[in-house]
Amino acid sequence: MAAALVLTTILGGTALAAEQAAQQSTPQTSMIDKDVGKLSKDGAQGYRDLQLTRLAIFEANPAQAKDMIAKAQAAFAKAKTDDAQFTKAEADLKTPADLAGHKGAMKAATPEAKPASKEQVAWVPVDAQLTLGDDFVATPEKASAVTEANKNLAHGDQKGALEKLKLAHVDVDFTMAVLPLNKTISDVDQAATLINQGKYYEANAVLKTAQDAVRFDMIDAVAVPQQAGAANATSSQTTGSTAAGKANK
Repeated sequence: MAAALVLTTILGGTALAAEQAAQQSTPQTSMIDKDVGKLSKDGAQGYRDLQLTRLAIFEANPAQAKDMIAKAQAAFAKAKTDDAQFTKAEADLKTPADLAGHKGAMKAATPEAKPASKEQVAWVPVDAQLTLGDDFVATPEKASAVTEANKNLAHGDQKGALEKLKLAHVDVDFTMAVLPLNKTISDVDQAATLINQGKYYEANAVLKTAQDAVRFDMIDAVAVPQQAGAANATSSQTTGSTAAGKANK
């Protein structure tokens, strides 16, 4: 049971679970030069404030709704300068239905749904989930590595956790929840205007649209190189190499 620890779930923080496997990924290189699991602190805060604004509207608390939407605006504005953001086409990301394995059912239910755009836009990571691969076999060495990795995660040390899992050859997948940054800022600003006009129903609808725009970027984290470690290793040796990575956004 050491390998079955669950810290939390996607859109709620970082998780490590043996029972849950990420979907198959295809090789790409765009994440190799970024720290795996790097999130936007301001983007994550903005997303929480957006949710709290909708809750305040639901609870008929206009003062709190105005306060939270203002905080969401400020947080997403700061997220525009965050180096955690990246550029990618929506068509290259997963929808919530894809993540749940219901892509076929979703298409059948909405045959005229607008296809995902292939335009390159900026995305901001607001949450993440770390999972063990579905082929995980809890040998004593691997179970011990997962236990130690969970200790690292509990202290916010994701790099340390990944390093322990890699050394034990434990397959790890990583899923990031991302929002289209400019579109989200536009929606939040529009909602703020509507709230100030007393149009709470309309504001809630706009914020729901912003929430529904969340997409998922999937990475085979165990194959992403630890650049800091690689740099230290190569500085003390005449030759060195960095492990090749495969990523799916």
